[in-house]
Order: sequence, then structure tokens, then C-alpha cells
Amino acid sequence: MKSNTKIPVAARAKLPDNPGVYFFYDAVGSLMYVGKATSLRSRVSSYFRAGASGATRAIEEVAHEIALIGFIETPTVLEALLKEASLIRHQKPPYNVLLKDDKSFLWICFTADEYPRVVLVRGKELEDLGDRAVGKYPQQWGPFIGAALTRRALDLLRRIFPWSDCVPGRVRPCFNAQLGRCAGVCTRAVTPREYRKILRHMVLFLDGKRTTLETQLVRDMGRAARVEDFETAAALRNELFALQHIQDVALIGRDVDEPLAGLVVNPFRRIEGYDISHLSGTGMVASMVVFDGGEPEKKSYRKFEIQGFTRSNDTGALRETLMRRLRHAEWPLPDIFFIDGGEGQVNAVMKVLKENKIDRSVMGIAKGAARKNIRFVFDRRNVALDRAVRLYSHIFVKVRDEAHRFAVTYQRKKRNMRDFS
Repeated sequence: MKSNTKIPVAARAKLPDNPGVYFFYDAVGSLMYVGKATSLRSRVSSYFRAGASGATRAIEEVAHEIALIGFIETPTVLEALLKEASLIRHQKPPYNVLLKDDKSFLWICFTADEYPRVVLVRGKELEDLGDRAVGKYPQQWGPFIGAALTRRALDLLRRIFPWSDCVPGRVRPCFNAQLGRCAGVCTRAVTPREYRKILRHMVLFLDGKRTTLETQLVRDMGRAARVEDFETAAALRNELFALQHIQDVALIGRDVDEPLAGLVVNPFRRIEGYDISHLSGTGMVASMVVFDGGEPEKKSYRKFEIQGFTRSNDTGALRETLMRRLRHAEWPLPDIFFIDGGEGQVNAVMKVLKENKIDRSVMGIAKGAARKNIRFVFDRRNVALDRAVRLYSHIFVKVRDEAHRFAVTYQRKKRNMRDFS
């Protein structure tokens, strides 16, 4: 990984068309902002184009203060993601406001178990633990913006370093173990010492020491071959090959640099979308869908069979759904509760949240004819929410459509089961 190279703003067109992290400095050389990109040239240039939007617009407003641009090329987008988190954590650039101040971003952590589990932890949990955080999570990397992106990154790392989030004691290996993406902690197919060696390799990569890791793998592979331990040598060879051929196309769905600086209501954090479905007031059900990083997180979807009403009562059904949802403290709270409905439904949700002393943004979409001519329903005095709607309305529409699809599918399934019986 190369060192930080600095160039004048006027020379930005000479930036490489490669992944990496970039730095903005003011006239006295103070660091203003750090970002990551799939293409350094394209991403940095976007800040200086007229008509920029979203995060680009937020930085564009202070672009005149940028005197120097620094950059570090990385071999992969994955390493750019890790490098950016490390730089923000240690240097705390003033314009990385959200990453510095917000506690909802994720950290990659190792637990203190006999077989350390690799888990994603919200910054808020680490803050609440205080001094106990190091005892529970001895090793931590972050903060990372975008839960979906971070989970994809961890999945890529699992293909190189078969880390585990299992607790030993299973009789049959877990699904990831069957795919070769878990070392076999679940069935104790690997000893704690062997597993910790896997994690030591992962630590080197997370710390940005890829070259050191590659050198170590080549050395260990040679040692194993010399004593004719060909099984170990082959495993090390496969790890080295995977490390040198990282396929991180999964991280390039959109440019990975989405800091949304200055946007307090961030649509790329967790959103929960709700909808009620019924047939002429009967068979009422509710859906809860989850979006994280602007994309569906289907494993977190939930469905509810409405119990308190036998006739059409959307606001009452929504209230029941929210009350039941909030009983699950193990489900992380979203930044935005999004409702397929108008003022009545939005007010019902706001009332439930207030009763439970929960401070979160609430928004709805009032249906037009054939679900067209939509109207967003929210507190218009909330400037941050208004801005999020103007810039990212397409994300909220996706949440609405997915919540509606999931609710209707569940309602039809229940109706078909009833008719069949």
C-alpha cells in the first residue's frame, strides 16, 4: 500500500483511476475530510462538478477551502474500506461529522470467547459498555458506514479467513462450515489454537498489513513443505491465492464513498418499513421490512397476524404491530420508521413511539391513484428529514413497495391456506 501523495486541486484530473482513499486539506495543510472510492479520479472530480447532490453537494459547499488533495492507492476496494475506517478513527477529520459523532455505525469486533466470534457491533453498544467494552470485545475495527456494505466486506473476508460466529456444541456442522467458510468451531473440528491462528492472519489484513501477511504465508508454506506436511502447505497456498485474487465486485454496486456528511437523517442507515394488508377487512396482516445501506436486509423481515381487530382498522392494526415489534429489544431500532400510509397512520406510529419514550424519525407515503402521485407525510419542520426526502426519495419508494409486496404475499398465502383447509 502506497504512502499519502499530495497534489494541488488543479491537478485532480491526474489522480489514478484505481481504488483508494483520498484526503482534502485546507490552505494551511489541516486535514478536512477523508473518503474512499472505487475510482479516485472519478470520485474526487465529482466534488467539483456543478449540480452535485447528496454527500457530494455537502462537500461542494466548502470545496473552495480545499487547497491540496492527498491520496493512497489500495489494491482493492475492500482495503480502501478498511483504510478509511482506520484513518477516520485515528485522525478524526472535522468534515467526517457523521462517522465521528454518530454511534449507530458498525465496528468489526472479536469476542473474548475461547473461540473468538467475529461480530458486528453498533458504536452505541461500545459507548454504553464504556471501560467494559475492551473486556467483551478485545479487538475492534471501525467505524464503518453502511451496514450492508460492511456485511458484504465481512463475507468477502470469510472466503479468505474462515472466521466463525458460532458457539461450539453442535453435532452437525453449520451451513458456513459446509461451504468451507467456517473453520468448524461449531463442532470443534478445529482446536482453539488452530482457530486463533486463522484470526491472527485476519488481524494482519484488517490492520492493513497485507504484505506482511503474504510474506508470512509464503514462509509458513515453505516450512510445511519441507517437513512434508502437504495438507497444511496446500491450505496455506489456497489462503495466499484467495488473498491475491480478492473478488470485491460485491462492493462496487455504487461508489463506496457515501458519507452523507451533514445529513443528520441518513437513508443509508437502518429503515423499517410497515404495511397492513387485508381482504375487505378480513384476514388482516402486517409486514415489517428492513433496509440497510439502501438495500433490503431480508433476514430481518418480520410478519404479523393482526389479533386485535376483525374488521378493517389500519391505524389500530399498525399500532398493534408497533407495540408487538417494540417488545423485541433484541431487534435493533431503526433510524427511520417508514409507513405505507398517510397522516393517520404516521400519527399512530408517532404516538406509540412517544408512549415508549423512543426518539426516531417517522415518515409515510400517502397513496395516489394506482399508487401514483405519491405524497410524503412527515413533520415539515424537520429540515433534515425534508432534505433526505428531496435527495433520496427513490430509496423510500423502494421501502414502501417492498413492505407492500411482503404484506400482500403473506395475506394471500394465509387466504389460500384457509381456502384449502
